[in-house]
Amino acid sequence: MTVYDLKTMQRCEISEDTVVALGTFDGCHSGHLSVFYAALDEAKKRRIKSAVYTFDEIPRSSIEQKSVPCIFTLDEKIKFIRKIGIDYIAIDNLENVRNMSGEEFFENVLKKSLHAACASCGFNYRFGKGAKWGSRDLCTFFEKAGGSVRISEEVIAFGKPICSTLIREMIEKGEVEKILEFSPPYSIYAKVLHGKMLGRTIGIPTVNQKIPEGKVITARGVYITECEIGEDVYPAVTNVGIRPTTDGKDAPENVETHIIGYEGNLYSSFVRVNFYRFLRSEKKFSSVEELKNQILLDEKSAKEYFGASGK
Repeated sequence: MTVYDLKTMQRCEISEDTVVALGTFDGCHSGHLSVFYAALDEAKKRRIKSAVYTFDEIPRSSIEQKSVPCIFTLDEKIKFIRKIGIDYIAIDNLENVRNMSGEEFFENVLKKSLHAACASCGFNYRFGKGAKWGSRDLCTFFEKAGGSVRISEEVIAFGKPICSTLIREMIEKGEVEKILEFSPPYSIYAKVLHGKMLGRTIGIPTVNQKIPEGKVITARGVYITECEIGEDVYPAVTNVGIRPTTDGKDAPENVETHIIGYEGNLYSSFVRVNFYRFLRSEKKFSSVEELKNQILLDEKSAKEYFGASGK
């Protein structure tokens, strides 16, 4: 287990009482937020520190022995939790705890390592070997030790319980606008790579990025997005796919973004692209000029979207 003090981002050991938020927290949706805020509220009442205990990968990947793509990379998750105001984050590997009984997990991890006086978790939180123990068992353990547990109930949107699996499915379908109801926007944070510079020759410069390894990939197509460049945010239009007009059907998947109103060299810089609305499917145009005209129409749609939304 690795523990960070989120104020300094330095590795540390916890030596004081905490209220610990428990979960995988992939995507940090509104259900996860309720767990974080409950931990912060309880920590404030008790005048002690708050902490998050989570994993370095999605547990299903290890349990089912198949890759489950993440919504947030680990770095993104840490940054999001840090912004909320949590004091510590403890990152563990499932292999370290998967064979522990519920009692062992409570005593060795929560009490001994994290000094947990209380905990916060979702209604469906499971722990211990075979996920045999649940949130109610956690309450029993804490109550015997003089503590308590805050349990957050499920959150419903579009008639379904909100969970990371649902968000992944929406992202894969390109339904990036729907997840804004209960989750931060789907985003990509990656280095800007050298491309063919075709965009510059037609007056529409673009930046090229690769989707980080292990991250869920949204459906191919064109999206209204925004780009975070340092402290500045710009409206943008992003194509996810193979660029069939210029590269052909066997090209590797690529993320290409036209940043509206930005002039500058971003090569080798890290840029975040936030996705807000699916515009159209990727298609092969008959000429580069036809492609340029469509991008200009897409740019107009992006300007109208951000003007209407007040962003």
